Amino acid sequence: MKRLILIAIVSLSASLLVCGQPEFPSGSPLFPEIGKWHEISVDPQHAEAMRAVNQPKDQPFRFAIPVEVSLTPFNSGFIATRGSETIWVLPVSSKGALSLNVILSPYNLPRGAYIYVYDHDRQIVRGAFTGESTSGTLSMPVMPVPGERLVLECHFPGTRIPENSVGVTQVAHDFTGFFSPDGIKDFYYGHSDDCEIDLNCSTNPLYLTASRSVVRLLVAGTELCTGVMVNNTGNVSRAYLITANHCIENQSHATNTVFVLNYRSPSCAGPDMTNTYTLTGSELRATNPEIDFALVELNQFPSLVARPYFTGWDITATTPTNTFTLHHPEGDVMKLSIDDNAPVTASYPVEGFVAAGFWRVLRWDLGTTERGSSGAPLFDQNGRLRGTLTGGAATCDDPANDYYAKLIRMFNITTVSSGHLRPWLDPAGTGATLVSGRDPYGYNLSRSDTIGGIPVNDPGTTDAYSSPGWGLATGNNSDVLTRYAEYIPFSGTGEIAWLRLQVSASSFINVADSVRFYIWNGGALPGSVIATRKLRINEAVSGSVLEVDFGRTIKVTGSFYAGYTVYYKNPLNQPQTQFAVARSAPWALPSQNTAYFYSGSAWKPFTQHPSFPMAVSLGIKAVMVENTVLNQLEDPEQETTDLKVYPNPFASEVTFILTERGVTSTTLTIYDNVGRVVSTGEYRNIFPGELTVPLPGLAPGIYHYGLRADSVFYSGTLVKTGTE
Repeated sequence: MKRLILIAIVSLSASLLVCGQPEFPSGSPLFPEIGKWHEISVDPQHAEAMRAVNQPKDQPFRFAIPVEVSLTPFNSGFIATRGSETIWVLPVSSKGALSLNVILSPYNLPRGAYIYVYDHDRQIVRGAFTGESTSGTLSMPVMPVPGERLVLECHFPGTRIPENSVGVTQVAHDFTGFFSPDGIKDFYYGHSDDCEIDLNCSTNPLYLTASRSVVRLLVAGTELCTGVMVNNTGNVSRAYLITANHCIENQSHATNTVFVLNYRSPSCAGPDMTNTYTLTGSELRATNPEIDFALVELNQFPSLVARPYFTGWDITATTPTNTFTLHHPEGDVMKLSIDDNAPVTASYPVEGFVAAGFWRVLRWDLGTTERGSSGAPLFDQNGRLRGTLTGGAATCDDPANDYYAKLIRMFNITTVSSGHLRPWLDPAGTGATLVSGRDPYGYNLSRSDTIGGIPVNDPGTTDAYSSPGWGLATGNNSDVLTRYAEYIPFSGTGEIAWLRLQVSASSFINVADSVRFYIWNGGALPGSVIATRKLRINEAVSGSVLEVDFGRTIKVTGSFYAGYTVYYKNPLNQPQTQFAVARSAPWALPSQNTAYFYSGSAWKPFTQHPSFPMAVSLGIKAVMVENTVLNQLEDPEQETTDLKVYPNPFASEVTFILTERGVTSTTLTIYDNVGRVVSTGEYRNIFPGELTVPLPGLAPGIYHYGLRADSVFYSGTLVKTGTE
């Protein structure tokens, strides 16, 4: 439902698609040369007229003209065979398009089938997409590729293409310019206003934890919004996300939305980010235009490497003392806006919305919101969700008057299950009003192990060549070395979550300069490649620890090698800027060496390095987890001796004392005698020390607590007296 806004209120949504979707290492694209193209007809005058339109901010901002089509392997493109595969190639052209994107439907790939999508010049190759890319959904939007020509390449095992396995129902003609001419992968990177603050300019753990729940939404190839993943009272692994109703209005929108997790700059005011984590499609569970919310359940649960967090929420009648929001203004990397004061209850100043159903942020003290911020979460001083952004007039010049739909009204606006949140976020009917956030992989990570040869207390060092030589011993150099590996002595079976590299140098000449990271099979020397991923050099910072994942956890059995190859666009025959990883202090014995380099024809130990022969370890470590199974049964040690609780019985407040050890993260939940949650809270760096919890208003009776201090769980009984 769209409403015409007659006053200066902005409905904060925009449009674009970004790089990244669930991709898998399958085959390779085969057809760089195409002779005949399927022409999509878009009237040039229509495109020109759309460019000239000053699109209002109270409607989705459209960057492309959608063209409905019905293209299948049996009526379009051509069929080819290569080895044991049958391949449908669909070349699409739309004259004057600045980029093209498609929606694939049906999308029902058999086992062994995969798809690539790329532009005519192969600047960007999407894929390979498999049946796992959509978790069984029958429609999949694909990110744009630059230019007016797109190639869809569908590989099927065997000699036939099954009917209803794949087709194209929409081609979108970009008339605004999705891609940046200077090579930045996402045209909208850096498009937000100057007052916006990168999330990673903050070190506040409250903001950083909350940010892991914030998601960029790309709806049906035309609209950009922000959403937030939310927890439920049962801590059940359901990937629920809330956004604005004007972002996702119906099931078609939910089906054709791409969800981008953790899209942020890798450092404060840093570059665009190569690694994004994207999921395709969702089920619409509840929506209500009167309070402007939509609740969807993602078709795929986010993987451990995306580090998802499902935020807690507060639907008490209390007013937050201060608030903050995390959002994607103008499609940019995640930004942080802060209001140091309390919001006020207000009605949205447009007819058709529920009265007094909104938080009005009077003025942002830091940052603002823009198009693309619609649906962004409003967090309170405890980091709990209190509402989602509907619209507002705030700008950098005057960051005043934004309106967030109240979460509490989303719970009680109706009794129809498809129109409110309670059946979904409180499925057990506990009546909870405070719910903590949840890290679904917290238990898995609590049992992780970081493995590598360089000692923990070794800061690492770098070896620079003397003239006439040039370069660094673990980077690009006059010995023509560019590839390095570290032996990881793992035993048993586990999964690599990510690598941690001590970066000793990082600078670049061209934005295309990059580093490709690898996992190799073990043995006396690095063997076959298990996994690989590329980052641009400008995403790494000298003197920092760089974390690299491979889009998913990598299962290994026994030892393996981890390393990298440095790539510079300019020829490797001259001194130039560097990427290099630190190495350890030399070991006493050659047998202690764990570092290797590739000579151009063979792997060799660092003891045979042509300029710096020594036994060393590279600053590369692997973070290993036992598994990534959700809802792993937690069997924490039940402790009662070192936690003190007083007074008990209590009248108005109770204090928990833990002095034996330091605790980073504490979660406290208090239940009544029938198991309903009456209070919940999250705290950081409280212990060793005291945690006093005021509990006024509780009826006299018996209550129970569960207190998790990092990985240790405490439980017990409390008695509330009738005297305060």
